[in-house]
Formats: sequence, C-alpha cells, structure tokens
Amino acid sequence: MNPILPTNELCYGGDWNPEQWPAETIREDIELMHEAGVNLVTLGVFSWAKLEPRPGEYNFTWLREIMDQCAAAGIYVDLATGTASPPVWMARQHPESLPVDEAGVRLSFGSRQQYCPSSAVYKEKSVALAAALAKEFSNHPALVMWHINNEYGCHVHGCYCDACEGEFQAWLREKYGSIDALNHAWNTRFWAQTYSDFTDVYLPRKMPAQHNSSQVLDHARFVDSQLRGLCIAEVKQVREVNPSIPVTTNFMGEFPFTNGREWAKHLDLVSDDSYPDPALAGSAHEVAFTSALMRGYRGGQPFLLMEQTPGAVQWRPENSPKRPGQLALWSLSRVAHGADGILHFQWRQSPGGAEMMHSAMVAHAGKNAQSWAEVVQLGEYLRRLTPVLGQRVQAKVCIVADWDSMQARAAVIGPDSLPPAMHGVRAWHRTLWEMNIAADVVGIEDDLAGYDLMVVPELFIDYPNFAERLQAEARRGAHVLVAAPSGVVDESGRAILGGYLGALTNLLGVRVTQHAVASPNAQRWNIPNLDEVDPRVDRITRAVHVPSKQGFHNLEVRAEELKRALDQIGTPQPTPRGGTWGEYVMATKEASDFTDPMWLNDEVEVMAQFGYESDLGGWPAITRRRIDKGSAWYVATDLDATGRAALMRVLGAFSRLDMSGMELPDGVERVARGPVTFYMNHSDKAVQLSGVTGFDLISQADATGHAVLAPRSAMAILNR
Repeated sequence: MNPILPTNELCYGGDWNPEQWPAETIREDIELMHEAGVNLVTLGVFSWAKLEPRPGEYNFTWLREIMDQCAAAGIYVDLATGTASPPVWMARQHPESLPVDEAGVRLSFGSRQQYCPSSAVYKEKSVALAAALAKEFSNHPALVMWHINNEYGCHVHGCYCDACEGEFQAWLREKYGSIDALNHAWNTRFWAQTYSDFTDVYLPRKMPAQHNSSQVLDHARFVDSQLRGLCIAEVKQVREVNPSIPVTTNFMGEFPFTNGREWAKHLDLVSDDSYPDPALAGSAHEVAFTSALMRGYRGGQPFLLMEQTPGAVQWRPENSPKRPGQLALWSLSRVAHGADGILHFQWRQSPGGAEMMHSAMVAHAGKNAQSWAEVVQLGEYLRRLTPVLGQRVQAKVCIVADWDSMQARAAVIGPDSLPPAMHGVRAWHRTLWEMNIAADVVGIEDDLAGYDLMVVPELFIDYPNFAERLQAEARRGAHVLVAAPSGVVDESGRAILGGYLGALTNLLGVRVTQHAVASPNAQRWNIPNLDEVDPRVDRITRAVHVPSKQGFHNLEVRAEELKRALDQIGTPQPTPRGGTWGEYVMATKEASDFTDPMWLNDEVEVMAQFGYESDLGGWPAITRRRIDKGSAWYVATDLDATGRAALMRVLGAFSRLDMSGMELPDGVERVARGPVTFYMNHSDKAVQLSGVTGFDLISQADATGHAVLAPRSAMAILNR
C-alpha cells in the first residue's frame, strides 16, 4: 500500500490553486484530472489571504467545498497550511513582520515569503492558522497528508532585523553557555573582536571587511534552526489533532540554507521540488543526484516528488522547455531512484502574476497544448508501476554529505572562495552514475555497515568519532576514499593544528601540511590587462613563470591498476588532472630507508603524484593505505572526471561491484529498485539492448532478450 494514499498506486498530480478560477473551470479541472489519472492534489499553498481575509477571521467554506468535490471524485488532498505567503494585512498592521536584508533594508510586500522568522505576530498567526485548519479538516475523507508551509528559506534565508539579532544571541547563549567559550570558539582575540556579553554580538550584516568565519558558520546553523523551529511548531499543531495523517514540507534538492537531514527527523516523509534545466546535458544526473539525496535523508525511505514542471519554468533568464518525451523520462528516472509519486507545480497554469509563464499540467491552451498528451501518458505509466511502490534502491556504495562541512568551507576566508554547495559529493556521484553504479548519499550519523565502498569528499570538519567508524569499516573489508579538502577545521570552525586531516590521519596514514590552490583568474586590483606581458620590453617579467595561472594540476600515475583503468577509458592513455585545489601530503610516520619519495613510508603507497608543471611536482596526489581486508585512499585534489572514473574502476573492482552497466549503449541509464530494473535512454537515438528479460511495465509487453529503446524513453522490467 502507498503510505500516503489508501490505494496501491503511485501518487500523481500537482499543486492546485482553484481560488484563481471560476466554478466552471473547477468543474472542468476535476474532469481533466480523471482523464490524466490524477489521484493527489496539493491545496492551499498560497491561500492565506483567502483563508484568513482579516486577522482572526477564518473563511474555510470555499476550501471545504473544493475538498468535498475532491472526495466525491476520488482525488486525495495534500493540504498545505498556507503559511508561506502572509497576507497584506500583516504587512500593513505589523510592518516589523517584514524581513530585513544584510544591508538593513526592510523588504516590501507584493511578492511571497515576506516574513521575518523572528516576528512574534507571524509566529502567532501561522501556528493559529495551522491549528484552525487541523481542527476543521483533520478528519475530512479527502485529506491524506499535511503540507507545512512551502520551500522554507527559498527567498529569505536569513533576516537581519533587531528581533533576529536577539534570537541569535539567545541561540548562542544556549549553545556555548559562557561568553568565554564563544570567544574561544570564534578566536575573537584576533581583530579585537572580544565580547564581554552575548548581547554584544551582532548578526553578520554588511561589514567593512571580511566576517569572522566562525560567526558566519554559527549564523548559518542558527538560520537553519530558526526556520526549522517554525516548521516544528506547525507540525505539532496538526499532529495534536490527528497524528495518523502524515506530515511533510517540501525541500528544494541541494538547497544550501537548510539542513534537510535534520529537518527530516521531524517529518513522516521527505518531499522535494526539483527543476533541472532542460538546456543542460547534465540535468539527467540532477534527477538521480537529488533523488539519492532525498531518500538518504530518512535512511533510504522512498520520497515524494512534490514539484516539477511539465515544460519550462519562468524564473531563469532563459527558460527552455522539456524536450518531447523528457517529462516521462525524468519522472520515471525519479521513480527508479526512489520516488513513490510525481507531482507538479502547478495543475493549471496561472492567468496572471509572477508565475504566469511557468508551465503547468494544464497549459494556457488547455488540451490543445502539445504537453497535454504527455501529461496523460505519464499518468498511465505511473499506474503501471505499482510493483515498485515502497521498494528501496539497493546500493553497495555510499557518498558522505555533511551540511556543516559545506557551510564551514563556504564560511572560511580562503584559500579559495566558493558558495555553499556539495561540489565534491555531486562530482563523485556523477562519476558513479555515469558508470551505472547505484550510490546512496548518507550523513556522518548513518549506518555504514551495508556498504563496500565509501566515498568521503570535502569533509571539511574534523569528526574524530566518524573517523574511527570509517577505520572500523576498513578493517572489516570496506574500501574508503577521502577527497580534499577534508579535516581542515573543527566543529567551531577553528583550524586543525599540526597538519590537516585531523583524526582522518589515523585512517589514511597521511597528513596535509599545506594547501596549494591555483589561481587561473588572478588579477591585480581587478584590472584585467595589467599583468599581460610584452616579451619585447618586459625584460624582467617575461622571465617569471607562474604555474598557478594554469588552473589545473596534471597527475602522473604510478600504480599499474590506475594505468590499466586509464587504458580502458581511452587510447592514447588520458592524463588525469586535478582542478585548482592541491595539497602537500606527508606520511604520519617517519619514512623508511626503502621509500620513494622519502617523505612517505612503506605503509602508504603513492598511486599518483602531481606533475612537475606545478610546484607540487612529485608530491603525492593519490595515496592508498591497506588496512586488514580493506583500504583507505586519499585524493589531494579536486580530481577531474577522467581521474574519478579511473579511480572508481579500480575501487569498483576491489569492492566487487557490478560494473556491467558501463557496457550499455551511450545515453542508457540502468537502475534497479526492488523487483524492477529501469532502463532509460537519455539520448536522441534508438538503442538496442541485449539480455533484457521479464515484463516491461511501461509497454505492458514481454521482454525476451533483445529490446529496442526509443530516444528519450524508458523500460521498467519486472523480473520474473
């Protein structure tokens, strides 16, 4: 059974906003939903102004009428609490409820999400509305799920008003206990930042120079906690009335400002909004990656795709629509990777407003739009996929993603400057996905026992307990790969002294003594032409060599296993490269007489070294340490796709992974979920597959060994 619907079918539908439309359109919508196979709609996401037209005066009559119509039609409802977009009366009567940006400018009404998370009136009114809706509708026959707020933090991920500053100070007092502890954690003796009381601490608003990186890290944690607290307050209200109704709030994929793993602990299921760009070839991977992220938030539990678009969005500078067949293809890929339902924003395209040009299941042209046939077709496909309902994706590989590490790296001033994002996690997942190797995305608290290969990229924070767990997994026979930059700071954001990698040195047998980052875009005072060299007259400058301007690090492979893997990738043998990040790596134990180079010992093998085009020439780039039945690898650079692919071929063989998916035709993705194996052709050409046997749930035909897969289409083979 579906944990949401009282039926044995996947969820299908979208965000329905009937308050935009007259009664005859609503009646037509119900008919069209039946035609498309819709069984679940989200109501009330942006309805606060209609639900509470004046303070404390609720109008639920219209919503009950809509829900009654849904119940009569056999369509179930995911009911939103409506608190994502406060009405104008709140802004007019309580202007302090509007958020303030980093520069101290108070944002105005007329968009959405215009609320300060610390606003007393917003907190009071949002909780009251959630409670009133729960009291009114918790036992309604159409209701199957609560939808708390909408896309927390999407537009306002941090308010900088005085009220938020007071909450930040209280949060810090709770975290540190004493101001001396905060001063130590933030190293406030530098730049004369020492505080004598928590009330002295400012929010990290616009400042004359760089912020204190530990303060920025704690502020990111505070904002996440602040928004999560709003969500938990509403969850409490709806659960108190009827705890049997599942509760969710919609995430936004790899959204950097909320820690989804922590939020998921307070929800019954994870739901996601995802809008890969059809204009980018790598968007097929976006589907797979965000799906792995979502199912990983609750230990592999299936999730719900709460929003996608049938065609084009409207919020990019340029908005390409999905190509013919891509709506079904990406939706089926989402199901293959763990989704138990596919919903859209929105059901019917808005007649006006900011999202008027955002596509919908029912376009402005209605059934005459080319997309309608694909919407109906997708509904039919999903009805055929009941064997995957509730099934989990089985993976022998995990990639560790840590939200705090992502924030810590973004907060640190230098040696490079990157916005908060899971750069390394995404890159290594892409490599495994291209090889058709399933990979889970897990956190540092998750169970690792079922994995044969663990990839730990950019674990910027040193976690001694987690390092010990990784070492125990290696002893039992698992293979662990750690990639730079890792173990750079502690949980407060203070530097690890005596060599980076921290507690991971015991696992890897090496430490990092210095970072060496390339600067391909270096300019002096932002004047592009100042450093151009005229060799005819620049007698001194023409002799200066600057290897860091190259922007990458060539690697020289020493290990035969890696050389063979590179030979399999291409002829002549490709040269793996690192990106801008590089490090000086040394063994943690003294070198023996038999070691080459002399800064390593015979416990650690150099699998590849940095090329001599840079100052890192000859220093280890990839190392391996054997540990009982397993091994621990370290990659001291942001390895390119070729290097990652070669390394995964080697580690895949050591881990005895099924790598047969690499033999499939170009463009074909293969994913197993429970008893069903999905084949998805992302290319523009028909491909031939061999060895495919079972029953294709999509075409409702037997597969007897040879199959032809059309461009941008999929098969879902039920194993018999």
